[in-house]
Amino acid sequence: MVRLRKPLPPYALKTPEGGKVYLPDLKGMPLVLLRSEALAQGLAAREAELKALGAQAYLLTQAPRPSPLPLLLDPEGALLSAIPEGSVLVTDAFLEVYHLGPVRDEEEVLEWLRFVEAQCPECVLPEADWF
Repeated sequence: MVRLRKPLPPYALKTPEGGKVYLPDLKGMPLVLLRSEALAQGLAAREAELKALGAQAYLLTQAPRPSPLPLLLDPEGALLSAIPEGSVLVTDAFLEVYHLGPVRDEEEVLEWLRFVEAQCPECVLPEADWF
């Protein structure tokens, strides 16, 4: 189950070429997963801004199709079912989920990535479960 402020579960996805992508292997950069073709086109047009933020965006689908962004396939729909249509999933470089919900446009996605970039997990004490 995908939850805010929790690590993204270790889903196994596929590439259109049949390769396997294990989500924990994508650690190291902020991640954006989306379902909307229109939003994918908007983010692809702003690829330089994504790169400047050190982020990678993927269009998530069940079957191969043309895409302006790299495509990840979720044939069983396990992760797709966690991301409502018109919504995006944004994680930090450690795959902690910071946003899972609707966005108005690609600018809002970039705002979430800027927010994630501004976080400094080394700068604050971790939340204690015993408080």
